[in-house]
Amino acid sequence: MSKISQIIDKNRFLLLFLTLFIAIFVAFFIWIKIGIKIESMDFNRFKISQLYIKLDNKITLKAKNINILPDNNEQNSSKSTLELIHYMKWIDMLFNKIELTNISIGDQKSYFIYTDNKFNFDNNDIYINANLARQNRNLNLSINQINLKDFNTTFSGYLELNFYDEIHKFRGKFNSYELQGDINLNIDNDILSYEVANVTAPTIKQFIDALANAINLNSEIKNWIYGYIVASDYRLEIFKGKFNLNSSDLSISELYGKASANAPIVKFHPNVAAATASSVTVTFKNSNLIFDIKDATYENAKANVGLSINNLDSNPNLILDINTTSLYNESINNILKAYDINIPILQNSGTLNSNICLNIDLSDIKVKADGEFVLNNSTLDIAGANFHSNHAKIILKDDKITIKDSHIKNDIFDANFSAFINTSDQNAKFDSKFNSIIIPDLIDIKNLDDNITLDFKDDAIIKSKILGYDINLSQPITINIPSITPLKPYSKLINDLNLTKADIKITTNDFKNITARVNDANFNLPIISKKDGNYTDDNFTIEISDIIAIKSHSGIINSTIIDGQINIFLDSAKINIESNSIKGDFDKNIKFIANNSVLNVVDINRTVKFDHFSGSKNKDELKFDGEFDGGYISITEGKDILKAKGNGISATTVNDILDLNTFSEGIFGLKVIGKNSKNFKASLELKDTYLKDYKIYNQLLAFLDSIPSLLIFKVPDFNNKGFSVQDGIIRLQRIDDNLTIHAIDIKGASADIVGSGGINLSTNDIDITLELKLLKDASTIIDKIPLVNHILLGKDRSISTVITISGTIDKPDIKTQVITDVLTTPFSIIKNTLTLPFVIFD
Repeated sequence: MSKISQIIDKNRFLLLFLTLFIAIFVAFFIWIKIGIKIESMDFNRFKISQLYIKLDNKITLKAKNINILPDNNEQNSSKSTLELIHYMKWIDMLFNKIELTNISIGDQKSYFIYTDNKFNFDNNDIYINANLARQNRNLNLSINQINLKDFNTTFSGYLELNFYDEIHKFRGKFNSYELQGDINLNIDNDILSYEVANVTAPTIKQFIDALANAINLNSEIKNWIYGYIVASDYRLEIFKGKFNLNSSDLSISELYGKASANAPIVKFHPNVAAATASSVTVTFKNSNLIFDIKDATYENAKANVGLSINNLDSNPNLILDINTTSLYNESINNILKAYDINIPILQNSGTLNSNICLNIDLSDIKVKADGEFVLNNSTLDIAGANFHSNHAKIILKDDKITIKDSHIKNDIFDANFSAFINTSDQNAKFDSKFNSIIIPDLIDIKNLDDNITLDFKDDAIIKSKILGYDINLSQPITINIPSITPLKPYSKLINDLNLTKADIKITTNDFKNITARVNDANFNLPIISKKDGNYTDDNFTIEISDIIAIKSHSGIINSTIIDGQINIFLDSAKINIESNSIKGDFDKNIKFIANNSVLNVVDINRTVKFDHFSGSKNKDELKFDGEFDGGYISITEGKDILKAKGNGISATTVNDILDLNTFSEGIFGLKVIGKNSKNFKASLELKDTYLKDYKIYNQLLAFLDSIPSLLIFKVPDFNNKGFSVQDGIIRLQRIDDNLTIHAIDIKGASADIVGSGGINLSTNDIDITLELKLLKDASTIIDKIPLVNHILLGKDRSISTVITISGTIDKPDIKTQVITDVLTTPFSIIKNTLTLPFVIFD
C-alpha cells in the first residue's frame, strides 16, 4: 500500500493535470455541444467577432467578421494553392456547416459558406461555386463555376482530389474573353499538368491583351501572336504543358501547342502594308513558335513566307523568311526599310527570284538580314533614276549588299559592273566597265573602266573617278561636270569647238527631257566670232526634249534642233566659211537667220556685211537671202550650180562679192549663174558710182597727161574719186582663175567707156581694151587737135580713142593703139557690147 502511495505521491502532479485536462475537455465538449458564442476575440494579428461554434455530429462554425493583418512575408501563391487543396480534405470530415460572411485580409474582402456539401467562396480575385462528395479516399468536387475575375475566365467541370496518392484531376470547360473550349488539369507530386483543346474563337485580341499583361509577355512576341497577324475563325487544337507548384517553374521547353486560323492578315512591321493568306497554322514546340502561312500574297504578289519565334525561354528571336518571284518593288523594299535596311534599288519590270531572311532579336529589336535577288531583263529604279538591266545578282548580308555579274544601261550608257553597298553608312562603290557612254554629238566613249561611288545619306549622289562628274539622283536629277578636260578625248564636238574650259550642270527627271547650263565656257570657234571682235567666252542654256534648244547668254548664237533639222539664229556675229564647203559630205539640214552680221568667205578672202540674212542648207544645196544697205541678194548654191540675184547692192558689197577693188559709192544690180564661185557668168548693173581701181586709174590719168593730144579726153568724169558713172553694165565670166570681161558699157556725164578684156586672178595679169568716147560735138575743137594716129573722129563728130591695158594689176601698162590697127575696133567693141546675148545670164 505504501508502495502505491509512493507511486501516487510521485505522480500526483501528473494525475492532477490529467484530471484537470479531462475536466476541461469534458466541460469544453459539453460547452461545444451546447454551442459557444463569443462576441469578440482579439489577438495580435487576428480579430474575430460574433463567433459561434457548435458540435453535433460535425462542427458548425459561424463568424460575422474576421480581420486578419496581412503577412508581409511573400508566400509562393502556387504553394499556397497546393496547401489549400490539402486542407480541403478536412472540410466534409469535420464540418457540417461553415459561414464566414466577412473575411478581411488587408484590402481583400471575401466570404466562405459551406453547407450540405455545397460551398461558395468569393473575393476580389475569384469566385467558386461547387458541390463536394466523398468517395472512398477521394474528395470529388462538381465545379459549377470558378471565375477568375482579373482574367475574365470561367471554369466548370469535375475535380477529383486523391489525398492518398496525392494525385488530383480536373476535367472541364472554360470561357475566357472570346475563347471557349476544353481544359484538363492533373496535379501529381506538386507538378501541374494542363491541356487545353477544342478551343474556338472569332478573335483572340482581348485574351492576348489580358495574357500579355498578366505574364509580362514581350511586346514583340505578343504582337506576332496577335497584332501583326490578325485572322478570323481561330481554332486551338491543343495546348499542353507542366507547371511546378513548388518552384513556379513554367517548364517552357515542355510546352506544346497547335492552333490555326482562316484568312489571316499579316503585317511584317507596323509601318508596312499587310499581307494576306488563306490560312495560318501556329505550332509551339521546344520553346519555339512556328507559323505556317499558306498562300501568302503581299501587295498582289504571291510569296512563300516562313515565320518563327525561337528561344522563348531565353533570348527570343524572330525569323522571317520570304521567297518570291514577284518584282523587287517599293512594297518589298518597304519591309526592309522598316527594319532600317535601305536598298536604293527598285524593279519595275522583268523577272526576279528572291529570298529574304530577317533574324530579329526581340529583346533589343536588332536585325540581321540575309537575302539573294537574281533578276533578268529588268527595268530598275536606282535612287530615283530609271535603268535597264539584262542581268544582276544582289546579295544582302545584314547592312551590306554585294552586287555581282550585273549589267545596266539607259539612254546614255551601257555598263557591266560589280558593287559593294554599305546600307548603314549609306554609300556604295562600283567597279564599272562602261561598254559605251553616248550623248549624240557630244560624247562617244567605248570600253572605259571607271570607279563609281554612290552616297545616299541624304540625296543619292554618284561620282566618277575617271571622268570627274557627279550625279545627284534626287528629283530632278542633276549632273555636275566641273571640268571638261577628262571628256576631251571622247568628244569630237569639244575638240572641234576648241573648247578649253566649261562648267556644265545638267538637270533631268528622266534622261529624256534635259536642261544643261554651260557656264564660263572658253572656246575658239572656227566658224563663228563676234562681228566686231573675238568670240571666245560665253554662257549657254541647252534644253533637250523632242526639241533641242540652245541659247547663248550673249545672244550671239541661238539654235534649235527639231526632227533632225538644225535652226541657227545669229546676232552681231561673223560667220567664217569656205566657198567649197557646200560640196562637203554634210548630212544635216540647216536653216539659219542672222541679224547685223558679217559673212566671211575665208578661202577667197571676201567679207560681206548684212543687216539681215537667212537661208537653208539641205544636203548639198545652200539657199541664201541677204539684206544690206537697203539692197538685197539671193544666192542658191549646190552641186555644180550657182545662182545669184541682187539689187540695191552697195559698192562695198559688190567689191566683196566679186573680190575686186573697183567701185566706190553707187547702187548695183547683180545676176550670176554658174557652177560655183570660181566658175560662173555674171551681169553687173551700175548706177551713180565711180570706177576706180587706184593703180590702174592713176596710171590712166598719168598716161593721158603724158600725151598732149589726149588731154582732151581728161574730162570732168575723170576726178579724184574715179571715173564718174551714171549708168553702166559689165558682163563677165570666171573659169577658175581666169576672169573674162565680155563687155563694159559705162555712161558718164561727158564721156563713155566701152571695152572688154580679161584678168588672171592667180597671176594678176591683165589684158583689157577700152574705148574712151567724148559725149559732145567735136566741131568746136577739131581744129585744135593735132593730126595723130590714135584719135578717131566719128560720124556724129564725136571723138574717141582706144586704150589697151596690159601688164599686171599692180603694174599696169597703158597704151593707145595706132589708127590703122583700130580703125574698126571701137565699132566692134560697141557692137559686141550691145549685141551680147543676155540669155546666158538668166
